[in-house]
Amino acid sequence: MNCLSGCRGRHTVLDQTVAAPANRKHCHTLQRTSFRSQAPPRLSSLPTSKAHQHHQARSKQRKLVRCQSSQLAAPGEWTQAADQNVVLVADIGGTNCRFVLWRLDRQSGNHEKLFSKIYPTKDYMTFDDALDALAGENAFKIDTPGAAAFACAGPVLDNKCVMTNLEWIIDGQSLTVKYGIRMAVLNDFEACGYGVPALRPEDLLVLNDVPARRKGPKACMGPGTGLGQANLYWSENFGDYRVWPSEGAHASFAPRGWKQRALQTHVERQLGYCEVEHVCCGSGLQRIYEFLQTDEHCARPDLDLTMHKTAAEISKSAMDNSDQLAVEAVDLFLALIGAEAGHMGLRSLASGGIYICGGIMPKLIEKIMLGGVVDSYLHEKSRFNKLLKTFPLYVVLNEGLGLLGTREYAIRLLQTPEVCK
Repeated sequence: MNCLSGCRGRHTVLDQTVAAPANRKHCHTLQRTSFRSQAPPRLSSLPTSKAHQHHQARSKQRKLVRCQSSQLAAPGEWTQAADQNVVLVADIGGTNCRFVLWRLDRQSGNHEKLFSKIYPTKDYMTFDDALDALAGENAFKIDTPGAAAFACAGPVLDNKCVMTNLEWIIDGQSLTVKYGIRMAVLNDFEACGYGVPALRPEDLLVLNDVPARRKGPKACMGPGTGLGQANLYWSENFGDYRVWPSEGAHASFAPRGWKQRALQTHVERQLGYCEVEHVCCGSGLQRIYEFLQTDEHCARPDLDLTMHKTAAEISKSAMDNSDQLAVEAVDLFLALIGAEAGHMGLRSLASGGIYICGGIMPKLIEKIMLGGVVDSYLHEKSRFNKLLKTFPLYVVLNEGLGLLGTREYAIRLLQTPEVCK
């Protein structure tokens, strides 16, 4: 098992000591493994002096096993100066890498932002180079973090991300060894998921106002550049929620009614296939607008059916009612978002709530308040309408959810060293 800490300590295996890769700081997991082919020599087969030396060496190894007192064999660059009340978080995209240092107040939860800076990724060959540049800042030298978590725009496997639009490899385990503090790498939407339990009432717009079940499953979706999705399930080991990222946004789109079926056909003609994300993100809003423009001109003689607009322009035109086609496009878009929220709620039995985040929704609050999202979510004609009514539905107003979740995960690195990811 890989330890969340990225530790490289020694593991006791039954009555033998097995050396793991060097330089791990902590380990709280014992493994049962057979190593008959690597059995140590019998003491009786060794000369007396060598047997004594071997016995001393074995005793010394066993002492190193104790996780509570284990130390890095070769301390990392930041080990000595690390402050266990300071964490480092980063939001890493294809263009910029934003670092933020936080001082924790674990009693009140009112954490203090110590330092924030954006580093253009084009200026650094590797992520390590950017991290070293950060370490040269005076604020960092004064408040060196005790743990770090990084949210990356790309797939994450085994605490490692190969960036999608950037030639960077961010490896949490090797960074832990190099710098001597625990570091974790998260997918950017996974980070949003970890931010959900930390949201405050003022961060939420409540659409289906029913009580959330304590420790109940939660679902999170975020229409933006794409459509992120994740599920949150309570973990007794963590004493909190764990986030399980999902690729459900790439499932087939399930239209309701003739207009949505016509939209599906329009997208299939363009792309060969229509998945949920194709109509439930920024580019999806543009596709809906373009689909509505295919209507016969005689049916809409007062509208310009040739104008090209971006998602931001469509949203703005809908909000100020300057383009009736944009209003219709946003209404349809919000209905699709509500339907997908209902699908996520049913799949995970999200009695802890469904949270719709992302950069688009906060800009459409006035339209959301008209009820299209919640009506589509509850779907009165559905056999499971009564069940959906028991699941809270929220729109997340806090657009810094990803960084919030990354910070929360960094705090876990300090508080739960025994939990493996």
